[in-house]
Amino acid sequence: MKKVILLIMMASLVGCSALRRNDVNIQEKYKINTVAMKNWEETFGKVMVGESELEDWYGAENPIKFLAQTGKLDEKQVKFLDSLKTEKTITEDQQEKFISILDKIVDKLPREYFLKDENLKDPSGLAKYMVTQSYIRLQNPSNHIKDKVATQEEWNEIIAYSKQNDMSEKDTKNFRKLLNRFMKRSEFFDSRSWYTIEVSPRMIQVNNIYKKEDKTKLEKNNINAKAMYIAYSEYFSKLDKWDD
Repeated sequence: MKKVILLIMMASLVGCSALRRNDVNIQEKYKINTVAMKNWEETFGKVMVGESELEDWYGAENPIKFLAQTGKLDEKQVKFLDSLKTEKTITEDQQEKFISILDKIVDKLPREYFLKDENLKDPSGLAKYMVTQSYIRLQNPSNHIKDKVATQEEWNEIIAYSKQNDMSEKDTKNFRKLLNRFMKRSEFFDSRSWYTIEVSPRMIQVNNIYKKEDKTKLEKNNINAKAMYIAYSEYFSKLDKWDD
């Protein structure tokens, strides 16, 4: 009997949590009324930007275009949302459907980034750049990685890669795996080293997440992935194209 009561209580808590998420965190937080529903592109964009830890979660440019390109919003859903623009009165069912679609979009926003081979545009060039930058006295990401992140054996691998003019597929894969290992390490990001190469809103964004005391696994990943991209952006495809 006690087990049955406990299960009922847990189900009740889950239901209340879902209700608070939809009504408070989304609908009430962004004051979504029928006018906002008629202007759904603007509303979706505002919510996506507001609920994203990194701008790359929504493509960093046009949120609606990003939804279409990534298949997170299908034609049937777009047709329904567009139909609201001409409705004189939006029914409760339509409102619930709107919030349901938006809530699913928000749930799909979080991404945990990892490099895949095709994300490296010039692997040998990146290795050469990292080694060259590591010799500079001024703190920078490359000498930080050399001194604080990589083992001597790992750094020797990067030196070997830097001597190749055209890295093989096997070496590219191993280099990519090595960079992914670096990004899993808590000591990867160092604000002093990164601020020497760029002081910008995106750098401040990364540092603000870094300064949080109780960071989640996802936040730790996002700090390091974004930091890796910022340090060597010309050698990578955009972060929103990385694997997750």
